Amino acid sequence: MIELRACGVYHSNLLYVYFSRRGRSGKLTRSRGTVNEESNMLRICEKLREVDEKSRRFGLVRTEPDYLRALLGAMADMDRCVEVEVLKSLGDVNLEKGRHNKDPEKFDWAMVLYRTALLRCQDPEVGESVENRYLYAEKLRLGEVPTASISYEPLAKDREMPSIAQAAEKLLPLDQLLADGCTSRDLVLAEYTKFVVEGIVNGDNVLEVEAIKSLGDVYLKRGTESRDTMYLTKATALYNTALVRCNGSQGKAALVHRLLYTAKIRQETENIRKRVVNKKTQLQQLDINKKTSVNNDVITGLQFMYMLPSALFARQRAKATSPDYRSYEEHLATGDLALTAGKLDIAERQFASALKLIHDRNKPDRSKEAECLCRLDNSRG
Repeated sequence: MIELRACGVYHSNLLYVYFSRRGRSGKLTRSRGTVNEESNMLRICEKLREVDEKSRRFGLVRTEPDYLRALLGAMADMDRCVEVEVLKSLGDVNLEKGRHNKDPEKFDWAMVLYRTALLRCQDPEVGESVENRYLYAEKLRLGEVPTASISYEPLAKDREMPSIAQAAEKLLPLDQLLADGCTSRDLVLAEYTKFVVEGIVNGDNVLEVEAIKSLGDVYLKRGTESRDTMYLTKATALYNTALVRCNGSQGKAALVHRLLYTAKIRQETENIRKRVVNKKTQLQQLDINKKTSVNNDVITGLQFMYMLPSALFARQRAKATSPDYRSYEEHLATGDLALTAGKLDIAERQFASALKLIHDRNKPDRSKEAECLCRLDNSRG
């Protein structure tokens, strides 16, 4: 009898499964994989390492929530290879439940999850492993050596055609919980992911798509509130995944609208980030300019410290005696007004003040002095 663990249940043993797989005869055969396939298998092992270690310690059934989170992460990253591996593991979980509880429905769930993984698998060797799982689950389900083909329908029941209204009714409690500002959003994400799996095993495409869309809504809300583009990227990936799996035109229109809105939020977030970066750059430049100005003042102060007293006195005197041409013009204008009004004494004082401002023995300004003297003469009549 092919044992479940011999089929390579744990992904930390995926390298062993990759190079040595058991076929239907149970013989050990060496696979011939390319370097890229080996690298991809290593990447999958690394991504699922923690949850697989936990499953070895506590069992597959107790780590089902961790595999649901791994499924969500694979869909959010649009990582088809990891998604296939997680679907295999969720099939293993239900297979274990069926064996322990003698529940045929769990075998049905396992077979549907294996079949879904097989349909989404692009690696023929991984597909062979999934097919072995499917046949083993089928054997347990029927209680005899399977004679049916891989297209065996384990859940062939009379069902109503799924509708968006029915899916919305199932998801309504979670939607309300999210709208009310539930603090445990990870719990909400896990519950939505359960509905994704339920939609897969029941063949309810509408429920699967609506649940994936709701997962995208959670990440969109997170990204809008936190302005973190990582959440917006996950929302975009989930909307794209739902769009690919959607069969109805109405659902596709809603998903396209969400994709456009997410792109708008991302652009606004990028613009805000650019403005913040520019503001920081300007503040840093102002700080640099301020430090440069202080350094220049220090250098000037040091120059004064080591300057000879005579040179320092001459510099200060030159600075103090430099003419103030603005005040000079004001005195002239005030004197002209006083002269026009006939107030000769005021006009004389203003012209005399203007002459004092520009009078410099070392650098006389002959034209302005002559102008002042001429106006003084006019004020004296």
